[in-house]
Amino acid sequence: MTDTHIVERAESPAPRALFLGGALLLASVVATVAFQVGFYSAGWVGYIPTILFSAALMILAFGIRGSGSVTAGRPLGTFALAALAAWLILSDVLVSALNASIAADSSAAVVVTIIYVALVVKFALAVIAVVQIARAGVVPAPLEWVPTWVLAAATASWLLTQLAGLVPINVSQVQMTVFALDGAVRIAGVILLGVLAIVLGDRMLRTRGAAAPELSADTELTSS
Repeated sequence: MTDTHIVERAESPAPRALFLGGALLLASVVATVAFQVGFYSAGWVGYIPTILFSAALMILAFGIRGSGSVTAGRPLGTFALAALAAWLILSDVLVSALNASIAADSSAAVVVTIIYVALVVKFALAVIAVVQIARAGVVPAPLEWVPTWVLAAATASWLLTQLAGLVPINVSQVQMTVFALDGAVRIAGVILLGVLAIVLGDRMLRTRGAAAPELSADTELTSS
């Protein structure tokens, strides 16, 4: 009986979804750092961090075999998280193509406008997703607000980079510091989310592990 419960817990899709989602988030950080320090060059390989991150969002949105969704499978939150995952990849491809065309395009202002529109869509989907995660009740209090805090911190650091862009060139050291801070905040946020998902998966396994002996004992009493 005990061996059966161990196998069932190990194969449970809900903890596995959280473990896998968290692992993919952490893998996206590793890929991002590797790209930044020059372990691989640009091109399609440069999309690996975004692909890993988006894959994590998809798994956390839908779970595995319908179990383990951080949005509890609610349509709005699940759609927002899945749409964000898809949009992250599409917007990366779009922005890269537009950035490449700026030099040859006389209407650079139009290109910049499109880039900002893509950012607005990304932000709107992210806001809906984190609010729905907080309301779904899958993540226990007060941890359900961690994704919201991460989004707020990333938004604040991005706004600082936009303000730093207005600083005169003779204080460019300030700009470098702000951009470095923005990168650190984003990486720390993804690490926090990845660790949180893994911890929640482990907690779920421990909870089921504690309940399994009681279930086994009740079954034996009933059968006797």
